[in-house]
Amino acid sequence: MTEAQAAAGFVASAYLSDRAEIERVLRIFRDQCCLVQLRFGRTEDQYTARILEVTDRKFLLEDIRPRTGLRLLREREPFSLSARVDGIYAHVDELRVDETAEDRGIPYFILTLPKQILFQQRRRAARFRLPLRVTKDGARITLHRSARGLSGYLVDISAGGCRAVFDVNSDPQLQQNEVIECCDVEIPHSLTLTAGAVIRHHSYNSQTGQLACGIEFAQMPVRDRRRLEQFIQKIAKIAEAL
Repeated sequence: MTEAQAAAGFVASAYLSDRAEIERVLRIFRDQCCLVQLRFGRTEDQYTARILEVTDRKFLLEDIRPRTGLRLLREREPFSLSARVDGIYAHVDELRVDETAEDRGIPYFILTLPKQILFQQRRRAARFRLPLRVTKDGARITLHRSARGLSGYLVDISAGGCRAVFDVNSDPQLQQNEVIECCDVEIPHSLTLTAGAVIRHHSYNSQTGQLACGIEFAQMPVRDRRRLEQFIQKIAKIAEAL
């Protein structure tokens, strides 16, 4: 069973040059785990890849298909990137790989965020309610705050973030857009990861003693990012089958 987040309003075709906006667009494709298309100038062949991670200055590509594209990326051949998902389209020219890296023998490629990107329409990643068998086992998230650590249970999750509920004795005074340097997510037998986080919205009910939060995942290790993507793909297939 899926629960899609509310879609943002339609945006007409425009060239974005603000770095934060470009980062946000690339994160949409990362969160959807969708294929992006690569086209190199000296060949008519088209390749696909996935965006593994996005930071404020870099983004990472992996899962290059066909595999002959690995050589072109390692040789830092210039290429264009385009992607389309759920009515969203983006295109950028003249990209080059800055650095090639590996995780357990699996290559990925590090690139500088483009200075400009063609962009049409914007929507958020679909969130998935966790299956009952998962929540029964105790799907937990712990926020490590300097003021006060918080541990609660996950309600739903996406590649970009999650919703969680915390049982608290008093209002912990979270702030909107508060940056959490470290949070731990643990879904027994399914997923364990560590990431930075940002509190996007929150509400405290003094009568029930519950704190509900919308949390965006920020930077996380490449290995944990892969674990998260694999888990999202797995529960997405379960949702489609229902």
